[in-house]
Amino acid sequence: MMYFCFQDIDEVLHSSLKQVEIFALKKEAILKQEDLTQERKDSLIKQITDDNGATLDDLCLDFVLPGTDIELTGGGHTVALTIENVEEYLCAVVNYTLREGVRKQMEALRQGFSSVMPLSHLQLFYANEMSQLLCGTGPGRWTEEDLCTTLQPDHGYTASSTAVKHLIQVMIDFQPNEQRAFLKFVTGCPRLPVGGFKALHPRLTVVKKSVDGPPDSYLPSVMTCVNYLKLPDYSTTQSLRSKLLIAISEGQNSFHLS
Repeated sequence: MMYFCFQDIDEVLHSSLKQVEIFALKKEAILKQEDLTQERKDSLIKQITDDNGATLDDLCLDFVLPGTDIELTGGGHTVALTIENVEEYLCAVVNYTLREGVRKQMEALRQGFSSVMPLSHLQLFYANEMSQLLCGTGPGRWTEEDLCTTLQPDHGYTASSTAVKHLIQVMIDFQPNEQRAFLKFVTGCPRLPVGGFKALHPRLTVVKKSVDGPPDSYLPSVMTCVNYLKLPDYSTTQSLRSKLLIAISEGQNSFHLS
C-alpha cells in the first residue's frame, strides 16, 4: 500500500490507516502459513486483534473516507469495515486520496503546468526535488547564525534587542512540528522556500508590539501577507515561548489576533 507519503499529506489519516493496516498485515501473515488448513486460517483470521486487543469491528468504521462524508463505494455508509473487506477498504482510501479525489485538480495542474513547460521535462527531477520546488523545504535545524543574518528587526527592535535575542533562542529550540506551526502562523505556509529563510520574500520581520499594560499579558500577532511578526517585549524567554505557542495554536486560520 502507498502510505509512505500520507504522513506528509494528512497525519491524522496516516495514523488511521496504519491502525487498520495492522489487521490486514496479520491476516496476510495467516494466509501465507502453508501448514494450516483453510478452516484453521479462517478461524484465526476471525480472532485477529490489534496490539490493544481490539477487533476490527470495535473500530466501528464503514466505507466512508475518515473525517468526511465521502463514500468510498456505493452506499458506503451502510458497508461496514470487516476483516473480510479490510484490503478493499485500504485500497479505496488510497485510491480516493491520491487519485479520484484529486483528479480534477491534478488535471487542471497538468494543463496549467504544460502551458509553461512540457510535462516530459519533469522527468529530469526526482520526486523529492519536485516537492521542494513546489512546496518548499521540510523541517531542518535552524541555527543562530541563519536567524541572526536573515531575521529583520524593525519598528522598535534592533538586532541587539533582548526580545529579538529571546525570539531567536526560542526558534532554535523549536521541534519540527513547532517549526511548521510557526511558519504557517507567520508566513501562511508550513515550509520555507528552497534556500530557507534567505529565500523568503518579504524577509521575516519582527517589530515591537505596543500594548497597554504588562507585555507578558499579551499575545504576539502577525501580518501573514508580508511575513510580519508583532512581538511584545516579554520579560523572559519562557514567557515569550509560552505566549508565542498559544498564539500559534489559537491564531491559525484566524484574524482575531491583530
